[in-house]
Amino acid sequence: MAIKQALTKEKVRAIFVVPDYYKNFVCKGGDCRDSCCVGWKVTIPMNQYFLLHGLSCNKKVKEKIDRTFRPILQGTPERYAEIVHTMDGDCPLHKKDGYCLLHETCGEEVLPWVCRYYPRGPRIDYAHEASCANSCEKTLELLFENEDKLTFETKELLFMMTKPVKLPDEEHKILYQKIRKEIFVVLTNRNYLLHERIIHLGRYLKAIETNIDAKYEDLDLSIERHDTSVNENYQILWELLDNFEGRYKRLSEQLDEAKRHYLLKDVDATYKQARDKFDKTIEKHEIWFEKMLINDLFFKQFPFQTNFQVSDQYLALCGTYVILRYISMNLMFDKYTLADFIDIASKSFTVISHSEFDKLLAGLMKRYNLNDADNLAKILQF
Repeated sequence: MAIKQALTKEKVRAIFVVPDYYKNFVCKGGDCRDSCCVGWKVTIPMNQYFLLHGLSCNKKVKEKIDRTFRPILQGTPERYAEIVHTMDGDCPLHKKDGYCLLHETCGEEVLPWVCRYYPRGPRIDYAHEASCANSCEKTLELLFENEDKLTFETKELLFMMTKPVKLPDEEHKILYQKIRKEIFVVLTNRNYLLHERIIHLGRYLKAIETNIDAKYEDLDLSIERHDTSVNENYQILWELLDNFEGRYKRLSEQLDEAKRHYLLKDVDATYKQARDKFDKTIEKHEIWFEKMLINDLFFKQFPFQTNFQVSDQYLALCGTYVILRYISMNLMFDKYTLADFIDIASKSFTVISHSEFDKLLAGLMKRYNLNDADNLAKILQF
């Protein structure tokens, strides 16, 4: 169900459902290893553009602000202007100490909403929810502070945001909360390996297509072990990933580096070396992947994403897990810390969480016949 948004923002103060880490989130500022001020294409709405250009402040600062934001050709009221990056891809207002010149000079109130709230993502349609995106390294650091399952709590929050023109009816809101609760139960059942839980989730989503009251405990939880060929799986995966070549810079860089790891080498032996090294270096990666996936699904409102079939959302989830494992396992081959793993994952999520990646990936999964249950199981479990 598509939720149409109003064009103007209003103050929304309400009780939001948030992940347990949310209350502890504080921007790292100058301590951030990969700042969100660098390399991101940031756009702002028309009213904020004219607010910034009408500020009264220090002349030199005002000149820098005026040069930082420029109108987009054929822009819209919601996407009217963009940040003009420096030659090294940084925001001109990003100071050497990691902090924002606009924030320091004029205060938080004048910051563009995307800068003010990132990585927070509030929603007020099916439910009042807010979480932080995995693309922020601080979010992942908080997720990885403990091995506990991700839980949710309530917190009063205030946001300036666009309100939906029309809200879903109460029946759909109740259904949303019921299905979401069941999904997280499925994905946190650590009696099974994570790839098995993802297969179970597919069965649950299939079951509720015909019976909305279907329950997880009534599902067939047996898992057939498939013979997998590393060479065959990697050939399929590399063909699929070639479609991302040059499309998303940050993701392309990581995919290129991961694939170079196999040049002129025995694929099977290299895969096993990379897997064994990853298992040894990031011993709890199964838990970290679980928490990242659940946080991302909560952030995206899975499986109620706008204009996106549930079956395709599921395929995107499967593909995301496979790609994250592939990138992490191979890029960690010559790295040794949890911080390295966080940097790899957060960089991947700058694309996964903030682009049309999901829809593109779902289409590609179908093109390469990875929507077939057996083929999907093979690539999930290798």
